Amino acid sequence: MSAADSPLLPQQLGQLFQRLDPQVGDEVLALISELSHANQAGHVCLPLAHRPERKALRGCALVGRPGEYAPLILDAAGRLYFARHWFDEERLAQGLARLAAPQPLPDPAALRGLLRRLFPEPGGPRPDRQQLAAALAARQRLMVISGGPGTGKTTTVVKLLALLASLSPRPLVMAMAAPTGKAAARLSESVRNARERLDIDAGARRQLPQQAQTLHRLLGLRPGAVTPRHHAGNPLPLDVLVVDEASMIDLALMARTVEALPSQARLILLGDRDQLSSVEAGAVLGELCGDIRYRPETLAWLASVCGDSLPATPAPDSKLGDCVALLTHSHRFGADSGIGELARLVNAGAGPASWRLLLDEAYPDVSRQAGLSDAEALALRQPYWDAVAAGGEPDALQTAFSGFMLLAAERRQVADFNQRAENLLERAGLKPAGRDWYPGRPVMISENDYGLGLFNGDIGFTVAREQGLRVAFPGENGQWREFAPGRLPAHDTVYAMTVHKSQGSEFDQVWLQLPPQAGNALNRALVYTAITRARRRFAAQGEEAVWLRGVESAPRRDSGLAERLKMPMA
Repeated sequence: MSAADSPLLPQQLGQLFQRLDPQVGDEVLALISELSHANQAGHVCLPLAHRPERKALRGCALVGRPGEYAPLILDAAGRLYFARHWFDEERLAQGLARLAAPQPLPDPAALRGLLRRLFPEPGGPRPDRQQLAAALAARQRLMVISGGPGTGKTTTVVKLLALLASLSPRPLVMAMAAPTGKAAARLSESVRNARERLDIDAGARRQLPQQAQTLHRLLGLRPGAVTPRHHAGNPLPLDVLVVDEASMIDLALMARTVEALPSQARLILLGDRDQLSSVEAGAVLGELCGDIRYRPETLAWLASVCGDSLPATPAPDSKLGDCVALLTHSHRFGADSGIGELARLVNAGAGPASWRLLLDEAYPDVSRQAGLSDAEALALRQPYWDAVAAGGEPDALQTAFSGFMLLAAERRQVADFNQRAENLLERAGLKPAGRDWYPGRPVMISENDYGLGLFNGDIGFTVAREQGLRVAFPGENGQWREFAPGRLPAHDTVYAMTVHKSQGSEFDQVWLQLPPQAGNALNRALVYTAITRARRRFAAQGEEAVWLRGVESAPRRDSGLAERLKMPMA
């Protein structure tokens, strides 16, 4: 375990580095503590280019240059890293550059015919970005597709996979993965629903994957193991890997994923670049989608095979030029959708305009609420408790549960609401007083258990069986897996959850409880993520000043990944 991974307190971390170098000075120890705090806030490195403290690192035995064996790395741009984070960033940049290297172009006539079958709708006033993304993926081994809710990321990737299967002279081995079990289950369901509607031959259809799994399971990450089962020396037996909810993937996990791909494999990343980044260090998807540009010859090629193209852009200065596609048209939120317009304003950092929209009665699907009373909380959950009282199976409970969710920026708010909800259920006679477990209790796993196949973020529902209470979690192929409550790893009741934990989920109604005061955790990515969890209605609960502060605070994570992917100077 590296210092970057360690849960050590700053004082303990300083003592560790003092044992490594008894001569280390207080100024260096202060920088190490600051770097540790930066990692906990999601930053990969600590920028020191314009800070005088940088001089204290010169000659320190703990600090090395890029590529040297030292616990700390200081690069030429003045970025200070824990060594493991520097190595992860370096191997990820190299792996992505390899994947983005030019490949032989597919046969244009065959590609043109397949695109017409898979994307038969006539072109409209705007480019068909789904078709263009599929065409781009046919000419390279790396494709990053970003888009908000309802922009068709899953539809695009299913057609893209069908395109690759149809173009290949041999059957392809394909797999799908996501960072959480919840996201993997949603991806599996979406792909299964879409694959049967495709106009492709049976052989190509059989190649399409039906079941997604967590990245941890795919890679064979095991507790206590130094390396996963699949790595550069033992790569995944795949030709194509699709990874959904890529915004949730931290630097280390993304580096391991890319490193585990065999030389011929393609990687397709799906996600929303505007959502919250991972809890751990890194904002990989955001950096990959930060500057989307295409080469002129690529745009001309797209026009020749698609009959359509994208607006001209300056020549890319990143090795990922041509490898990123942005889906912009939402099929879920129309022109009259308050949720869609609110998300757009928040993304633009338009604080006052977004607040006015919350108060605008012309948009009944968004609102500002003063608070959530006990009666309102119980009424919003009533369909779920009706399903519990009817002895509903897990499918019915899951559907009813997705009708409403309260989200919060802070864990303390979530814990307070969950306790308040259980007290309310006791008074209503829906929960036995003093008992932790009862039919209908929803729980969220907070600690990975590789043996049980339960992972952080998985949601289960407590059901009554002849042998006692069991907790049901979604499994493969639409099946449910049931466990005795005592077997579960660490978990929490989940009548409310943090916005971070809600990623990969959708609910009919979402209420966002703003904190009493705007802190560092509140920014526009968090507000946008909360809004876009809502399918039908969104409400913000809190004060105008806090909302404005959040919307107008742009998220920032310090990293050198984008710089590493820059083209070398001519």
